[in-house]
Amino acid sequence: MDAQAFAERYRLLYGDLYRFALCVTGNAHDAEDAVAEGVLAAYEHRGQLRRAEAFKSWLFQIVANRCRRRLAVGKRCAAADPEGLDAPVPAALDGADVLAVRGAFAALGESDRLVVGLSVFGGYNSREIGAMMQMNPSTVRSRRKRALEQMASILEGGVQ
Repeated sequence: MDAQAFAERYRLLYGDLYRFALCVTGNAHDAEDAVAEGVLAAYEHRGQLRRAEAFKSWLFQIVANRCRRRLAVGKRCAAADPEGLDAPVPAALDGADVLAVRGAFAALGESDRLVVGLSVFGGYNSREIGAMMQMNPSTVRSRRKRALEQMASILEGGVQ
């Protein structure tokens, strides 16, 4: 893949990559760094990409690994930093609801955040997430269901 094709594909994915990294790391600066490091690594190794159709999942996996490294060295904040998260917010949610959802997401374990993040922001199915995370697809479905139930429980507890 030449530099121009790489840049165009990356441009189309940047927003999703950043939102995913922000939700996983919980910090705008760490998210920016994880995406930048991931994209640089991907660009340097773009010759290893076998199929252009796999670019999105390949890049998400690289960024997910960078996020994991950042979390492993203790740079994770306890709750997501809303600065820079410019994803459209459904009209039914107000600012307090958005912060509550981000807080519930941040309360999940690292692996569960990755599963939910790849599903929600990346749009991947359980088979694709399983391949990226080296998990059985049924395990991915189970983790996603459990994580979403945990988030719902946290949100319901916050409403009372």
